[in-house]
Amino acid sequence: MTGDIHVDISLETIQNLPNAYKTWWFNLLREDPIHVLIETCLLMFIGYLVFVKRSSDWRKIQKQRLSEAEKEELIREWTPAPLTEAHDAAKDDKEEIVVHRVQGPKLTIERNGQRRHSNVLNFATHDFLGMGSTNEALKDVSKKTMNKYGCGSCGPRGFYGTIDVHLELEDKISKFCGTHDAIMYSDGASAVSSAVAAFAKRGDLLVVDEGVYESLQTGITLSRATVMYFKHNDMTDLRRVLEKVDANDERIGRKQGEQRRFIVTEGLYKNYGDLCPVDEIVKLKREFGYRLILDESFSFGAIGPNGKGAAEECKMAFMDDVEIVTISLENAFGSVGGICIGDEEVVDHQRLSGAGYCFSASAPPFTASAAIVALETLQEKSSKLLEALAVSRETLYSGLKTIPQIEITSDERSPIAFVRLLGDYQTRAEEEKAVNEVFTKCLDNGVAFVSTSHVKALMHVKPPPSIRMTVTAAHSVPDIEQAVKVLKKVVGSVVR
Repeated sequence: MTGDIHVDISLETIQNLPNAYKTWWFNLLREDPIHVLIETCLLMFIGYLVFVKRSSDWRKIQKQRLSEAEKEELIREWTPAPLTEAHDAAKDDKEEIVVHRVQGPKLTIERNGQRRHSNVLNFATHDFLGMGSTNEALKDVSKKTMNKYGCGSCGPRGFYGTIDVHLELEDKISKFCGTHDAIMYSDGASAVSSAVAAFAKRGDLLVVDEGVYESLQTGITLSRATVMYFKHNDMTDLRRVLEKVDANDERIGRKQGEQRRFIVTEGLYKNYGDLCPVDEIVKLKREFGYRLILDESFSFGAIGPNGKGAAEECKMAFMDDVEIVTISLENAFGSVGGICIGDEEVVDHQRLSGAGYCFSASAPPFTASAAIVALETLQEKSSKLLEALAVSRETLYSGLKTIPQIEITSDERSPIAFVRLLGDYQTRAEEEKAVNEVFTKCLDNGVAFVSTSHVKALMHVKPPPSIRMTVTAAHSVPDIEQAVKVLKKVVGSVVR
């Protein structure tokens, strides 16, 4: 009997719920209409997110609606991974070279564990201003800093690894470049790779020059972003890629601003020696709504009226025209480390998102002190240093033009010169063998160049086999003339 009463009461309660809710709602509407309005809007918004937004998500549409051209492109790009590593015959004859001493433009080396060779002309370094090999002030300040702080800082920057010289370098280089702030990493490679991965994530888009070097390529891979490549330094092809992205947006109904997008390039290409037309890229990025990540590691200190890199050479401003700029301290500054410059938002974001900043031990204090002295030297003697580098560069290119069996492929404004042999080679392997032979014979004659036949790992596109020669402000005109003379003789004996 008691059970029947409880069931009747429960049914009556359920039946009266709609009327009770209706009465409560009208009473609330009379007492507090604003509360009812806000609650209704929230319920409608939740319904939109659940039933409308999900059904029109452009990400799902993009996955479901690949065009035939996109399918063909994916098939062409796919390459099956080899089961074993391919045998590289060139490694069997690889020469082992140990550098024992660098004194100005000269090297003391050991080849294959045998006797040492001294007074080898060094055209294999990126020490463009001779800071690392001739500036004794860098060595002196490094010794003083080590006596004061010791060798390492013993921790990441965000914990207990920040030393006053780190902050001093960041302040000085940001003022030199005219930016709001700067952030220092412990090495140049981590600065580049960490900066790219800090700003680009899965679902973002990177439009990348296919010729970028290893550190940039590592950052691109770590970002897990969608990547589209354009032909090396080809602005017409860059426009084609950007227009293709716009067409795809229209097809899937994606609005501008729904995806973070960056163009990634180098100021001076490490593996090609040509300069990026930064002004043309800035025009395109503004037209299509992109941000620009520019690596000035090999152009900073060597290119531009004041040595500020390719952006300055093209009359573009940091922050206003180029949002994110990375710089290595290991080339023109003769130190160790890397810097990223930009506005406060760009720099502060990396203090929590830059992997190399957050998780790696900070740079030893003496490297920051050395970089400060190098920067001050560049500021005080920029005209003298850059003029000396210009003389070296002009002397080298003038000499190279007298060698009929080679082709100069680099920009004449670049201190990194690349030349290719003009022999009748049927395969890449044949050309690489000839380039390596030229390298070995030049070294036999006391001149150290670089054979680029080894540059393969992590590259999207392998650069052609070339001879790389880098001139610095420390080279004298007779040094360069001797190097060209040796190269001309060796190339004449190798190229038939």
